[in-house]
Amino acid sequence: MTGFLERLWATRNLAALLALAIVVAFIAVAIAAPLVTSWESATRVVLRRALQTPSAAHVLGTDELGRDLLSRVVWGARVSLLVAVLAVAISLAIGVAIGALCGYFGGRIAEATMRAMDFMLAFPRILLAIIFITVFGPGMVGLTLAIGISTVPIDARLFRAPVLSLRQREFVLAARALGAGHARLIGREILPNTASLMIVQGTISLAEAILIASGLSFLGLGPEPPTPEWGAMIAASRAHILTAPHVVLAPGLALFVVILAFNVLGDALRDYVDPRVRSAR
Repeated sequence: MTGFLERLWATRNLAALLALAIVVAFIAVAIAAPLVTSWESATRVVLRRALQTPSAAHVLGTDELGRDLLSRVVWGARVSLLVAVLAVAISLAIGVAIGALCGYFGGRIAEATMRAMDFMLAFPRILLAIIFITVFGPGMVGLTLAIGISTVPIDARLFRAPVLSLRQREFVLAARALGAGHARLIGREILPNTASLMIVQGTISLAEAILIASGLSFLGLGPEPPTPEWGAMIAASRAHILTAPHVVLAPGLALFVVILAFNVLGDALRDYVDPRVRSAR
């Protein structure tokens, strides 16, 4: 991590440094949400103060039910981070396992498995997630599982290629000659050499997971009200976009900035771990 920061500073990559600061702030706010604001202020309905514009009492104003928008954005960050992290963990765990096993062993079963992954990739991600969420049901658990499983084909396809290459490298052949078994070769020799790829893919996948989660919540397939979620907040307030635009802008800008920051950071990480890019610069 220190080397990455030093490279960003040395190359004066201000966009990536700003993206890193935003991501760290987003994670910090999400984790410390109970310390920043109360759950009651984010969920309690007070109709007499509905659609108030930003003021000293309510920094971002209030929504159509009189709930404090700052509190809802902060708790929405917590919900988005939780769903995204768990979904990415599920997708990486299953996808890396499938990609590693298919790339290492090969054969007809591996080919059939990868064809199944290709079949799933033929569907748009959001459509595939909707299919899964109809099976698991709406809510936090269903949303997380749907996003995680719909991402598995991407990770499986992505990690199969490096495993195919690494299994023929000298250090793997040497470990096999010394008597190492398949499990040791995969777990101790091959997968550690894909750690940088996992970090880059995980960072980019977090942005995609947050976006898909917000899209599904916008369609009413996310957490049940009054749980604050950015996509659901945008959906609930779109009727007031002309009369009270701050109600839509607050969660919309938060979603835009966080997703953009994760993508910029992911691109910078990819450039950092790719030796071809580093040597070109």
